[in-house]
Amino acid sequence: MSSWLQIGKGITYGMIVIAVAVLAISIIMATLLALTPLKELEMTKWLNGSMFAVVLTGSIVGGAVSKVKGLFVGGIIGLLMAALSFLLSAEGALWTASSLHAALTLFISLVGGIAGVNLFGGKGEKA
Repeated sequence: MSSWLQIGKGITYGMIVIAVAVLAISIIMATLLALTPLKELEMTKWLNGSMFAVVLTGSIVGGAVSKVKGLFVGGIIGLLMAALSFLLSAEGALWTASSLHAALTLFISLVGGIAGVNLFGGKGEKA
């Protein structure tokens, strides 16, 4: 399989894992907010932590599926997640917190892509 097809497959699988995990976490958090006396402001730490864990997991899956160029796969996944975060957040794109959040997301995604290739990807197919 071509290297670019492997990279595309890895990015696609990584984003699918992220989407499914975000949906599951959203359902869990909404249930907790509805059935317990927790407030929305108390959940922000948990939501940020879970988002970083989800991005790391998605990048690891993307790197493991692509088996090549984990840094590139993780970087693309991180940039996509940072762009989605900027588009969907209520804060402006120039805020310090949003920029720091995007930079941390990109870094975690890069680490996850590299880890996915090194831990699970092996050496890939030899041409």
